[in-house]
Amino acid sequence: METLVARDGLGFKAKHPSQKKPYVEDLSIPDYSYSRGKPVHRQRVIDRDNDHYFEKITDYETGEVIHRCEEPLSQHQGHGNAKRKNDKG
Repeated sequence: METLVARDGLGFKAKHPSQKKPYVEDLSIPDYSYSRGKPVHRQRVIDRDNDHYFEKITDYETGEVIHRCEEPLSQHQGHGNAKRKNDKG
């Protein structure tokens, strides 16, 4: 007997017509944890209008919260595209 588990997600972005960046982004999707070697659930909300950042990563099997970050967006630095580039020269 084999078991197949299908998981789906949802995400959206809302923009003001006069701005390039969305004022709010919401993402709730399955993701893969390379450090744990298994699928996890990622929930992230970026609210630029209210200066709010929220991210929670949960293990599907155990329900354990692997990572949780909730802070003002203006203090969420050094992640993703905001990481410093190494100067090699």
